[in-house]
Amino acid sequence: MQNTLAYQLLRTFTKQDIREARKWLASPYHNQRQDLPLLFEQLAAAAPEGQPLPREQAWQALYPNQPYDDQQLRLLLSYLYRCLEDFLRQREAEQAPWLQQHLLLAAYRRRGLDSHFQKAYRKLHKQQRAETQRPPEYHLAQYWLEQERYQEESTLGRTREHNLQELEDQLTCAFLSMKLRQGCFLLAHEAVYKASYHIALEEALLELAGQAPYRDVPAVRVYAHCFRMLRFPEEDRHFADFQNQLFQSIGRFPKPELRDLFLLAINFCIRKINQTAEGYLREALELYQKGLETEVLLENGALSRFTYNNAIGIALRLQEYGWAERFLNHYRPYLETGQQEAAYSLNAARLAFARRQYGQVLAHLQRADYRDLINNMVAKTLQMKAYYELEEFDLLEAHLRTMRAFLRRKRHIGYHQQNYLNIIRHTQKLLALNPMDKDAAKALEEEIRNAEPLTEKGWLLGKVRGG
Repeated sequence: MQNTLAYQLLRTFTKQDIREARKWLASPYHNQRQDLPLLFEQLAAAAPEGQPLPREQAWQALYPNQPYDDQQLRLLLSYLYRCLEDFLRQREAEQAPWLQQHLLLAAYRRRGLDSHFQKAYRKLHKQQRAETQRPPEYHLAQYWLEQERYQEESTLGRTREHNLQELEDQLTCAFLSMKLRQGCFLLAHEAVYKASYHIALEEALLELAGQAPYRDVPAVRVYAHCFRMLRFPEEDRHFADFQNQLFQSIGRFPKPELRDLFLLAINFCIRKINQTAEGYLREALELYQKGLETEVLLENGALSRFTYNNAIGIALRLQEYGWAERFLNHYRPYLETGQQEAAYSLNAARLAFARRQYGQVLAHLQRADYRDLINNMVAKTLQMKAYYELEEFDLLEAHLRTMRAFLRRKRHIGYHQQNYLNIIRHTQKLLALNPMDKDAAKALEEEIRNAEPLTEKGWLLGKVRGG
């Protein structure tokens, strides 16, 4: 049963989803079969926890006195899956009241109920005007609202001036902001994956976005600045303009969309930092701080371990140790339960290393099992550096041999394998270096400087120079 669509769908259901779906299936309007609720209960008891459910067991619970019929069970699973799809569609529609009101207007218009239409239109128009969030979909909803009004008035043959300009303006705002948003995602993908996309009407979009009345529309303004930042990354003013507009846009967009905007800005900063634009460290930290303060970077009340790791990494590079420590402890409970101990211990070790508390580094690293391969290697590298700083050279040599053996067993990690092999090799050369041999030290420094990839280049160079 684990490979069926119904089982896999129910794997994603929360307890509330299961309660609501149970009511849905109990309604004769949605389901008139008596066996579907029974099959649902079998799956709902097993799927959310990932427990196996043999087909024969499910069949016996439904039809205890009948021989197993695989074709009949497959058909029943298909019926259940379609009912659950209808349930999901309804749940999603409930999250978009403007869509429901649009459909209600269409129903009144088709039935010729003008007074009902006008009352519903005025209510919806008032609600939308009072809405503080203005993502691109807001303008599309406004367009649909005005489109229904136009069709109603045209059907009734009213001679007063139609709302054609409002239709045109809202459609343009929706199209312009959606095109700019899509362009931002394309440009961000290009920067990471070296892809190449054609963005239709690019120059015209940017020109139109700078004209009245569109330049004053929040969705157009923020995505236009984001687009320019990504298209012209060498011009720092575009990042500053986008960051300013982004901070002003908090509360004007749904949180998932704001999270995407913050991540676009953060990832842009990280790319600039990787290109040695160290000035973007401070901007990146400000984005993390604002995103955390407003809970934009939280998803369903949880913080991803990637955000946790990256925010602390930026703070450490800026030597903001106090903020890093407060963040480390405050957001620990916001991590997924299965990731808390490993993420906390690893980052506590990173903070301790930055503060030169090398004994604490080793203590923190011993408190968790780093099952994620990259985190495992980060932890091993921290342990390596702590041994060096503590002058535990025998332990360090043994640790380097263990690291090398570990990497030899992991042959499918590409760039990461070569990076960590380079770290091991140059650390071993550092151990063998005679500090009195200036020529050898100079040669090793040059070798480290030219080695790629080598993420610990700064630390190694510092040790060669006697730091």
